This record gives sequence, structure tokens and C-alpha cells, in this order.
Amino acid sequence: MVQIQNGSVYILEKAALILEGGALRSFFTSSILDYFLEHDVEFEYVHGVSAGTLCAMNYISKQRNRSSNINLHFLHDKRYISVSNLWNNGGIFNLDFLFSPDCFAYSPFDWDTYRHSQQVFEITATNCETGEAQIFRKQADNDQVEAIKASSSIPLLSDIRLIDGQHYLDGGIADSIPFKRAQELGYDKIVVVVTRDLGYRKPENGAAMNNMIKRRYKQYPNFVQAFIDRPKHYNQSLNELEKLEKEGKIFVLRPAAPVTVSHFERDDSKLIDLYHKGTETIVEQMPALKKYLTK
Repeated sequence: MVQIQNGSVYILEKAALILEGGALRSFFTSSILDYFLEHDVEFEYVHGVSAGTLCAMNYISKQRNRSSNINLHFLHDKRYISVSNLWNNGGIFNLDFLFSPDCFAYSPFDWDTYRHSQQVFEITATNCETGEAQIFRKQADNDQVEAIKASSSIPLLSDIRLIDGQHYLDGGIADSIPFKRAQELGYDKIVVVVTRDLGYRKPENGAAMNNMIKRRYKQYPNFVQAFIDRPKHYNQSLNELEKLEKEGKIFVLRPAAPVTVSHFERDDSKLIDLYHKGTETIVEQMPALKKYLTK
């Protein structure tokens, strides 16, 4: 059900928004969410994975431009992104810094709006013990900060996160694009934001990468297997997603061309360009998206 107020404000009472990760490729995602905020497009259900969870937080707190501003401002700050963080904080990306007083001093987070939002917010992280996706839902007594950090923790480059006695890493390992969760919850209007272009397929891991994972996470054999199997499962998800898209059952927003931004992109101009490409995409696709949501 979609209500239209004042001819332009869309309150989506029964629609889901699924956000893929991709580290700094999330500039594409953040631009789309900023557009939604500017035009009062509000989804009842939001599900983020990896960097998508960080974008989702700022979308739910209704803070336009916060995601991109923070990443650009601290891009060259060693407290946030630095090889030295591997020894000091367990990962090149220091996710704790994003929730630190220094970061909040630069860009305060609107906890009140976030906590009182009526939007359902779920996060996927990968359980290291089982190798399976674990879903965390924002509750009145839980801001989900640790789950957000866990979902965004890239293997080899981030520290393992502990939540309720269980160890977690990047949600994208077990389920990169959790649109099936929205289907299970009964949503028949599902919008998915991915950070790869149409036709992209993830190549198999190299032997060297798999060997590093086996050594680093030898105490978590199920996680190791999930990491090895990830390209196959990710590509299966893309195949199914594109099929559902053609059938008009899911609406996908994606970059029009291959994204060259790396996980640790240091070129500000490339990130800004990706942000603008995201804006171009949503402006172009918005008429079709409105039609999809209201039919």
C-alpha cells in the first residue's frame, strides 16, 4: 500500500528497501538514499548488509549527505582508514572511529530520530561459528551498533566482532543481497540497491586468497567454507534478482557502467563522481520506480 500526500510525498506502508554493501562503492547507495530523503520517500522496511548498513543508519535518522560527508572528510585520516589500524584496531577500516566522539563532533548523529523511527531496520552479519547469515532487528532497547559494525567487518581487513557470545564478520559473506528476507516477511514491493552494473558476476576466489582465509580463520571452518562458496552464491542471487526484475516483481537500482572505485579508494574525485552517478541513476529511474510502487 502506498499513500501519496501533497502530490509528491510517498509514505510506503508496505515496501522494502534492500541495500547491498561494497565498502566505498556505497557512495552510489548514499546518493540514492539522499535523494529519497530529499523527496520524502520512506520505506517501511530497510535491510542493510555491510556498508549498506551504515548508509541505512543515516537514512533512518533522516540525515541527508551524512554518509558521503563523513567518508570524504575522514578518507585520508589514519584514525579511520590506515594499514596501521590492522595492529591498533584489528582492521584497515576502524569502524569504532565512526561511532567515536571525534566523528560525532564533526557530524552529530540524530539518535532521537533513529530510535523513534517507525521503519523496521534489519541487518545481516555472518556468524563465524555457523557460516550462516544472522539477522539482527533494531529494537527499542538496542541501537544495533555492534551488529552494524559486525556486518561491515571485511574478512582479513577487519576485526571479528563479538555479539552475545558469538563471533561475526561481513554480512555479505553469507547473504550479500537479502531480498529473500523481504519476500519471507510478505513484501511484494521490493526495491534493491546494488553497487555493481548489470551483468557483473563475481569471479571465483584465487587459491592464495582461499589459503589466507583458511589460515586466518582455521578455528571457524564453516565460515571458511562460506567465504569460498560466496562467489557461487552471490552469482546465483544476481541471476535470480535479474529474473525477478524482468518479471516486474522487484525493482533494482544499479550503476549504469562498471564501478572502478576500490574498497580503499583514495581518490576523492572518483568517489564524488560515483555519488553523482547514483544521483543520475535515481533521477532517471524515479518515474519507473513510482509506477512500480503504485501499480
